[in-house]
Amino acid sequence: MEKEITAILPDLIPKYGTINIAFLDPGLHVNLDKLSATLSQQCMEMKQTCGKLTLVFGSKCHPDLAQLAKTYGTDTMKPQDCISFLASTQRDSLDKECKTFYLSPGWLEHWKRIFKEGLGWDSIDARQNLGFYDRILLLDTGVATFSDEQILEFYEYCQVPIEILPVKLDYLRQNLIDTLAI
Repeated sequence: MEKEITAILPDLIPKYGTINIAFLDPGLHVNLDKLSATLSQQCMEMKQTCGKLTLVFGSKCHPDLAQLAKTYGTDTMKPQDCISFLASTQRDSLDKECKTFYLSPGWLEHWKRIFKEGLGWDSIDARQNLGFYDRILLLDTGVATFSDEQILEFYEYCQVPIEILPVKLDYLRQNLIDTLAI
């Protein structure tokens, strides 16, 4: 979500001033121990550098994230994961349409690191794990570029139809504003 948050920052800085953000490697989701260690390290560094840790978001990204946030005197944002920030209120209706695996532009950009390197999945593993889904829905935020070749390469890997859904950053922006206003 680095590109999406970076696109929103110019709207927030005039009202809230300097906003320090630490972006984490997207591949950390697949190794909970590394994710926990990196989150702890980043929280500690941000708290020392900034004095106040404003937020940690993505409470679904790690089962102990709420406890980790509490340790550093902060809280997680209301949406539980990056997909909820991007799909916003559409997510419930999209989930009802069919079994959907959501893909952010960042995950498409880093899918080899996440699935091949991080999880160790070859194309057979990908088909077994993602074949349960009727579709993969790529949420196009309009701030990250991706090519037809990238989409086709990921399709070849998992063999699940990929649809593209344009989404706005309004819900993410509003959640950031609500959190910063606390």
